[in-house]
Amino acid sequence: MSSPNQRLDLLRREIDEIDDAIHDLIVKRGTIVEDIRKIKKQSGSALRPGREATILRRISAKHQGAFPLPALISLWREMMGGFTHMQQPFSCAVFAPDGNHRLNRLARNHFGSLTPLNAMPTASACVRAVADGVTDVAILPVPIDGESEAWWTLLMGDDAKAPKVVARLPFVGEDDDDEALVISPWARDYSEVELSLIAIRLGERTSRSRIIGVMVSAGFLDPVHLAAKETNPEDCCHLIEVVGISEALDQPKASLAKQFGDVLIEAHVIGGYARPLALSSNTGKN
Repeated sequence: MSSPNQRLDLLRREIDEIDDAIHDLIVKRGTIVEDIRKIKKQSGSALRPGREATILRRISAKHQGAFPLPALISLWREMMGGFTHMQQPFSCAVFAPDGNHRLNRLARNHFGSLTPLNAMPTASACVRAVADGVTDVAILPVPIDGESEAWWTLLMGDDAKAPKVVARLPFVGEDDDDEALVISPWARDYSEVELSLIAIRLGERTSRSRIIGVMVSAGFLDPVHLAAKETNPEDCCHLIEVVGISEALDQPKASLAKQFGDVLIEAHVIGGYARPLALSSNTGKN
């Protein structure tokens, strides 16, 4: 019969073998990513929030055992950040009003330790930095009513190269986590379950219940009113989250003019994101 020390030595050797196998697989993954980089070259962004969401959703669903799922997700996010930088180094602007760096943690956890973070005092400065190519992405707070700066109205327009929302942070997190949105000029990719953001400008004050009713009548799925900005009673902007990808929203968006009539001034899809996965409802959490 082996002694406890012999048993410990055996288990530690097994851990060493597992560590070596994990490292070998990471090196192999890096080789594949390098091949992808050579194929893609300048054909697009290395940032793929939709695919990353698909990977994390799959890993979360199959996870079991005592190892904490949040720690596993952190490992994967750091690895994804490293592989993304192999293909295309990028920087990130972070909204940090009055020196408040609350969103830095979300940015670092999502994009990894290699990503430079540039603190900016206003949300509009973050949007301008992305629009002007000073930084590649920006992290901004999820819009709410009563905010001092309704940054999302700056994304309303028809310029295909203008920044759009591409992700929501964190993708996997506790119910009480801070949340933020990522904007980027790069084309959005999709996961299995996508939500889109519709920004509308109306020429009169309109109740949320009527707006939601009109959105449903126009064909939007599960609309949720997120925020509003009233410049004056004849210039009121509203942000609504709906289910679906932007390409599937052309017909409902066209129906808004008929539903609202002359009250509707403009309507734009300003981006979207994969539906976040909360740990409290995650069947993969053990």
